[in-house]
Amino acid sequence: MAGTTSKSTSSIEHIPHDSDRRPVYVWQFPVRIFHWINVFAIVILFLTGMYIAKPLLVAPGEATQNFVMGTIRYWHGVTAYIFTANLIFRLYWFIVGNEYSKMRFWQKNFWGNMVSTIKYYLFMKSEHQNSLGHNSLAQLMYFFFVWLASGIMILTGFAMRVGTDQSGILGSLFSWVIPAFNSESQVRMFHHLFAWGYVIFLLGHLYMVIRQDILDDDGTISSIINGYKFDLSSNVHSNKRLANEFVPKANKP
Repeated sequence: MAGTTSKSTSSIEHIPHDSDRRPVYVWQFPVRIFHWINVFAIVILFLTGMYIAKPLLVAPGEATQNFVMGTIRYWHGVTAYIFTANLIFRLYWFIVGNEYSKMRFWQKNFWGNMVSTIKYYLFMKSEHQNSLGHNSLAQLMYFFFVWLASGIMILTGFAMRVGTDQSGILGSLFSWVIPAFNSESQVRMFHHLFAWGYVIFLLGHLYMVIRQDILDDDGTISSIINGYKFDLSSNVHSNKRLANEFVPKANKP
């Protein structure tokens, strides 16, 4: 009995404590600024866009003295310019920023890591490969929702703003979009549809960062404020660390 106890004790796996965590500067200041500008821009664009699509307020009196829709449309347009400029800046920082500011779809283990990460978030496995920057699933979500969807929103949004008028800079850039979609109603439908895609992205994004921060305790949430995440001494972590300080391994016969 004593021999068995000794063998079991020697096979206990140590889970890292605070002393094992090494702070690493992951998110540079421009990346954090981009993130928060993007957050506020998307919220304002979504709310004003929903009002433009279906006005909730009916101002009493003459329209010349109650220009509610015009004001909403004005701020929707101003925010759209800020949103676009912010994305262009992020593209620049993708080139000049540190290694954590880049997406690397071409890496050999990218797709394998993504499948493993999906299983982890769906509770199909209890362990995952720790990533200081964005994991493969997060990179793919950013590509589709932040870059691809944003590109479509910019194209369709500015197209509705200029119509088919080819005069000016915006006209020369976006007047072809409505004819390409056959009608402005089609452009408006796609613009509205992709706007709701941001809601789906937001829910998935919040779930992943909150889960990551709680289970791995790596400073995921605070890192978008101060830039630092914790590099844990072990590359693979189990979500059992919340309940147990030590995880005993199975004894061999």
